[in-house]
Amino acid sequence: MQTKSPMKRIIIIILLIFLVQKAEAQWIDRSEFGVIVGGSNYIGDINPKYNLYNTNLMVGAIARYNFNPRWVLKASAMFGKVGAYDSDFGNIRNLSFESKINEIALTCEFNFFDYQTGSRQHRITPYIFGGVGLFWFNPKAKLTDPISLEKQWVELQPLSTEGQGMEGYSNPYSLAQISFPFGLGLKVSLSKRVCIGLEWGLRMTLTDYIDDVSKDYVDRDALLTWSGQIGVVAADRTNEIKPGTFHKAGEMRGNLSVNDLYQFFGLTLTTKLNFFKRSCKTF
Repeated sequence: MQTKSPMKRIIIIILLIFLVQKAEAQWIDRSEFGVIVGGSNYIGDINPKYNLYNTNLMVGAIARYNFNPRWVLKASAMFGKVGAYDSDFGNIRNLSFESKINEIALTCEFNFFDYQTGSRQHRITPYIFGGVGLFWFNPKAKLTDPISLEKQWVELQPLSTEGQGMEGYSNPYSLAQISFPFGLGLKVSLSKRVCIGLEWGLRMTLTDYIDDVSKDYVDRDALLTWSGQIGVVAADRTNEIKPGTFHKAGEMRGNLSVNDLYQFFGLTLTTKLNFFKRSCKTF
């Protein structure tokens, strides 16, 4: 059996090392990482309009790989908070919620103009992006405990406020859901290795329960047996505005036809991975 000579083996090893180093250098030169700081809010049954109502702080980390001056792959992890109150809109339904939104996503950016961080000729561009993400939420409401009469924050999903899990109703909704981020932004090269930008992105989702509101009211006695007094309190809060007023089973509580959305927007700041190199290579 013929074997390769030691010289051939050495040449192959040297060639492989060269190719790996070249690929690594290219990956480093084309990669950026950084942060995003801005706001988050929600659109759904309690806030049905596209607006900046009840905007909360959002922070995150982003990483970009620039395939070329037009196409970019971006991974991100963002952490925000959303919430809404019927009382802010004069709605006697009187429901409310707050929830943290933690999201990881993979999106593709398209630059309208040729762009490269560090380039004097191609230093600014608007862009659009779209992709897929996974987010976690957990709606809570501040309720008056019917026994202690004290206000307390209560997780709403375990209370089956619309009968989730009860016989004849749908299963409890998952607190981990898929999102579809899309939006637009603007990026500007500040120096050889630093990029600053603005970004806005809307998240379409596959759930109508970010706010724990979607369908109809359920029978109070059945809900009392299932999740106790606190569940009854969380499901129907109109009586807090109009004492003695309660909804019958089957009356409309939310709008099932439209899923909830949320949006993240803010200022981005990224740096190339070769930040500590003395020179900046171009594409």
